[in-house]
Amino acid sequence: MRYLVIQMENLLFLALGFIAGWFVVTIASPRFVIASFPTWLVSVAIATALLALGGRLVFDGTFQGFGIGLMASSFSSATLLVYEVVR
Repeated sequence: MRYLVIQMENLLFLALGFIAGWFVVTIASPRFVIASFPTWLVSVAIATALLALGGRLVFDGTFQGFGIGLMASSFSSATLLVYEVVR
């Protein structure tokens, strides 16, 4: 039973990390204006910071599920954002 609770907790943290990363990169970051930088550049910079934070959480061993969710969502949303700019 304890193993099941730990796995459910990890899945919850994974989902929360994914939601938090996606929200920050796609919704919150275009609202940040830094000088005359385009919004996609600011979003990619924030996604890079989230990748570093997620990696820190994964390799530190504290909130591994949350860190994996942050890394996956920020990488995928930044990839889609750059794809929209290039296209």
